[in-house]
Amino acid sequence: MTISSIAKKLIGVNRCKIENIDIETEVGIERLVIKASPYKCDRCRCGICGRRAPKYDKGKGIRHWRALDIGNSIPVYVESEAPRVKCPEHGVVVSQVPWARHGSGFTKNMEDSTVWLSLYMSKKAVSEYLRVKWETVGSIIGRAVKELSAGTDRFDDLVNIGIDETSYKKGHKYLTVVVNHDTNTVVWVGIGFGKTVLEGFFELLTDKQKANIKAASGDGAGWIKETVETNCPNAVFCIDPFHVVSWVTDALDQVRKEEWNDARKQLSEEKKLIKAGKAEPKDSAETEQLVKTIKSSKYPLLMNPEHLSENYSAKLDMILLHDRRLATAYRLKEELRLIFKLPPEEVSAAIDKWRRRAWSCRIPQFVELQRKIRRHKKAIIAAITLGLSNARIEATNNKIKLSIRMAYGFRNLDNLKAMIMLRCGGFEVSLPGRAA
Repeated sequence: MTISSIAKKLIGVNRCKIENIDIETEVGIERLVIKASPYKCDRCRCGICGRRAPKYDKGKGIRHWRALDIGNSIPVYVESEAPRVKCPEHGVVVSQVPWARHGSGFTKNMEDSTVWLSLYMSKKAVSEYLRVKWETVGSIIGRAVKELSAGTDRFDDLVNIGIDETSYKKGHKYLTVVVNHDTNTVVWVGIGFGKTVLEGFFELLTDKQKANIKAASGDGAGWIKETVETNCPNAVFCIDPFHVVSWVTDALDQVRKEEWNDARKQLSEEKKLIKAGKAEPKDSAETEQLVKTIKSSKYPLLMNPEHLSENYSAKLDMILLHDRRLATAYRLKEELRLIFKLPPEEVSAAIDKWRRRAWSCRIPQFVELQRKIRRHKKAIIAAITLGLSNARIEATNNKIKLSIRMAYGFRNLDNLKAMIMLRCGGFEVSLPGRAA
């Protein structure tokens, strides 16, 4: 194998001419410089579309593209002229080179390796291993996602979609995420939340694509339902059991906190009586035990009974025995959760029966919850009938939060959107020279 062939392997392309290879020293650091040029048939092509175009000028002269290091110690650069061409469609642009993407200062092999590593390593590890800035990694991911998405329309096969918002930063900074239920992939990400933001997604769809959407699931937010009904008249809006159970567990937790605070107030009053000599210390022992029991009751109450350990089961039995109001709230939570395991034709009657019980329990949180379920009953039944669940979207939200933690946050929101699409968009990413 010749030196020229080895150099082509280093930069990851065969369709180029190697003119010279040299080791240079810059600021005390040695680097390998491969001087290359495209074949004659590949010259004077638009850097964006690849179409042949007349030469416009010399551009900025000699350019360098960073390649993968040799042995993780010696940087490698590709050196070549970069004239500009005048494309009939894109105007004056830098001509295409076979070893790099348009607008990039890195070879394709270098970028593909960076993209793969960013999926599995933290920001600090990628930056240190490849000796690049994290901001640079973001732009590399953006170019890779653009190339992976080329030639396909992610909105063509949308039938069942899920919509949700998730925070990406403290201070009420949110993203709106749209997921394809059938492929479990993210199809769109918007910065912010609300009707105006979601309208941005539907503006990208054609009338035919909007008509193809048959069902859209959400968490019951009014702006999601209103936007879906306005843009997709053929779609059925669904609120899946995942969120309904979340509502009832939140209501139960509010009751738990109230009972804990009431028990603490009662204990404080009893201690005052004991201090004043109007009661015996033993009189407060039962209340003190109740405070401790309720304080540690969050997980026994909110977890599904089949997942409780022996210790948690014992705590739950003690809570239900000593706190009647909390016991009522817990049973209502379990009854509602079990409704969604019934056959679809039995769910409507079961929900009505549960609502009557919640109304008569006189617990404010559950009285308000049954009103909320009454308002959304049609959407809840639709989700059960169609078998849609936003649990997939919640899993996607967890992936998004993990991506943000691994990157120690994102300042450039375009880079954040590119990372989300790369990680959750269903793309197959592999290292250079290896099968996906």
